[in-house]
Amino acid sequence: MADNEAVIMSSFWDKLYQTDNSFFGEEPSNFGLSCYDEYIEKKNSKKTLELGCGQGRDTLFFASKGIEITALDYSSVAIDGLIKRAKERNLLSNIHTSIFDARSNNTLPFDKDEFDVVYSHLFFNMRFTWEQMKFMFQEIRRVLKNDGFNFFSVRNYNDKSYGQGKKIENDICDIRGFQIRFVTKQHVRALKKEGFEILDIREAYEEPVILYLVSTRKI
Repeated sequence: MADNEAVIMSSFWDKLYQTDNSFFGEEPSNFGLSCYDEYIEKKNSKKTLELGCGQGRDTLFFASKGIEITALDYSSVAIDGLIKRAKERNLLSNIHTSIFDARSNNTLPFDKDEFDVVYSHLFFNMRFTWEQMKFMFQEIRRVLKNDGFNFFSVRNYNDKSYGQGKKIENDICDIRGFQIRFVTKQHVRALKKEGFEILDIREAYEEPVILYLVSTRKI
């Protein structure tokens, strides 16, 4: 993605979050809840990196469970709103925030083997090229500890919006200003080549989208 396109998309999300301070809702996502209940709590994982945190509904949930979480997003409006909510709920001591644009092929600003968990909800549905996605998964693997978890959700081909709107490139459509990538199970399974064991691929409906909820572990 060209630099000017990245600026346009960042401005798009800033304006959206300024208009609606709880665009995705106030409650944690079902995906965040299940990742915590099924994996994070059982392994007592404490240090988590969240990519594309948005307005922070899952960030706040994880922090409320005593998890030290570093939340990244390229929208300054989203990050400012998250900090405000964290202060209101006395959770700021558990939350670190940073503005970060993964589409610029930047390395994640963290050390090797730094995190127990990397978590993202709908982050990889943004307009990444496959090369950018591959690079990001390599970076996720780098910052994860051995046997660390990588959880992510993605919209799939069964989503009712697949094939709608204006086609930008293969698997990416512009739908009312949202530039969305849709994936297949084959795309997800290709992660084995990037050094991850796939623990679970689960299809789920989250109003109004159909997702794959993916749980993986660094190998």
